[in-house]
Amino acid sequence: MVARVLDYRIGLLIVVVLTLIFDRRVLRKPDYSLLFTFIFLFIFIGNIKRIPALSDAIGSFLQINEVGVSIFLSQFISNVPAAILCSGFTDHIDKLIIGTNLGGLGTLIASMASLISFKQYGYIDGADKKKYMGIFTLANVIFLIVMCLLYWGIN
Repeated sequence: MVARVLDYRIGLLIVVVLTLIFDRRVLRKPDYSLLFTFIFLFIFIGNIKRIPALSDAIGSFLQINEVGVSIFLSQFISNVPAAILCSGFTDHIDKLIIGTNLGGLGTLIASMASLISFKQYGYIDGADKKKYMGIFTLANVIFLIVMCLLYWGIN
């Protein structure tokens, strides 16, 4: 499918049928709420690209500072969707990669991996989610600031 030898719909059908035949229990294991959150983020960014005012604004801001804009957007829509959103507006993919990698730090939503770790932490008996959020956010914002200073200091 990646090499476009096989249509993704056929590949999806094959995977689903084989899963149902050989191990249908595996379909009960995924965190569907997290999966749907991620899917809806991609739908959201696709819709943003179709709104001329937002599309023009993102394109204009990216022309000024790809790294800063991708870091900023990552804080609200996660770094992978931010990378996909911004990729259509710049030829400076290296700066976009740096920005979205740095953008994975900061807020909990900045990285889907952080959302997964938070959800897993919540399953622990006696988990203090409020304390986790405070420590997580403080540590991530500090790391984000340090990494941004290093990046901008090097450049």
